[in-house]
Amino acid sequence: MKKAIAMLLAVSATMALGVTALADDVAQVADTGSSSSDVSSDNSSSDASSDNSSSDTSSDNTSSDNSSSDASSDNSSSDNSSSSEDETPVGEPSSLVFHSDEDGTVLGEDLLEPGREYRFPAYVEFGGQRAKVAVSDELLKDYKFNYTRVTASGVKTFKIEERKGVYYLIIETKDTTPTKPVDVKYNVKLVRKSNNISVFSQEVKFSYGYDESNDDYINDLDKGDIVEIDNNRPVITKEQFNKIAKLNDYKNVTLAGAGWQFTVNVTDETTKNMVFTNAGVKEIMAKYPDQDFKFFRFGGKPSFNSTGKVALDVSDIVDDYESLNLYRYANGRVYQLNASYNAADETLEFRTNKLDTFFVTDRSIKDGTIIDENVVSGGSNADSNVNTDKNNPGTGAGDMINAAVMAGIASLAAAGAIAANKKSK
Repeated sequence: MKKAIAMLLAVSATMALGVTALADDVAQVADTGSSSSDVSSDNSSSDASSDNSSSDTSSDNTSSDNSSSDASSDNSSSDNSSSSEDETPVGEPSSLVFHSDEDGTVLGEDLLEPGREYRFPAYVEFGGQRAKVAVSDELLKDYKFNYTRVTASGVKTFKIEERKGVYYLIIETKDTTPTKPVDVKYNVKLVRKSNNISVFSQEVKFSYGYDESNDDYINDLDKGDIVEIDNNRPVITKEQFNKIAKLNDYKNVTLAGAGWQFTVNVTDETTKNMVFTNAGVKEIMAKYPDQDFKFFRFGGKPSFNSTGKVALDVSDIVDDYESLNLYRYANGRVYQLNASYNAADETLEFRTNKLDTFFVTDRSIKDGTIIDENVVSGGSNADSNVNTDKNNPGTGAGDMINAAVMAGIASLAAAGAIAANKKSK
């Protein structure tokens, strides 16, 4: 009996172990199956997500395309706002608006330079709706502009016109050298073509000219300092000259710019425009196309009470010119000048009381040669009081004598020419 019970217990234990093992196997299989299902589900989800993402992306791209299309439409609308009747504001224009030119110059705020053309993009405003559209061909089918100059006459061009598909207010100032800004005023009317009745009239104001030298710069000068002329602020006022003269005990001072110096007494001098350029005179260059030139032009033609010494920098041409022939150009004629060559500074020096148009050339020109017949026949005597020392004795001329022209030195001196001695440099 005991043996039987023992055998039954053994069998029972064995069966229990088998059931436990079987349960573990089933659980393992179940876990594996679940994991596989999950992976499959994840992959499926990923694919679906990828599809959805692709779909979203496609949708975004379409949206982007639509957006681009809308932007294009907006741009088109913007571009054509002034030429499409549907997009032009209802009613009639009430005023003009001008944007800054390509250099950022603001009309009515910035000082315009003489001798330059400006282009200010032109718009019209519709007052009731505060809308603004560019002046266009479409607008000018029904309207036109009339211009009336109220003050000043230093403007060559003032009109609204089209340039390369855009309408601008074109302002071209005359090439003058005033000593103070010139105020200009125009009245502009927009007129209906059908009945020639004015829709609105608007005043347009601006100034052109040159700025005065900075007072802070003048006040900071010390005795004996060279007074540098800034082409952006080339006007020296009477008051500034007086300060400079007093600072230097009313003796000579040196005014200087790019490539030139003028040493002179400035006591009791009036306001002067000292603007300077190396720009050529086209009439002279056209008359002598085979010659080389270097120009020194003082547009304001400032005249002084005292005679002073001018020094012109020729360092860039002295090695290229066989001879340095110096002239003054005034009233349509060329006048010979005697000058000395300063070898140390590589400058041509001469005396005068007026800064004008001077030029150096490699060949001689007969004194008194007429360049511009129209100017000469005009009979201008504006420069009759100029004191230019044509008999200025040469100093350091030996540094400029070329062996090839030794025999002709006397005639060259009489003509105001200086031969370049390249070997001595």
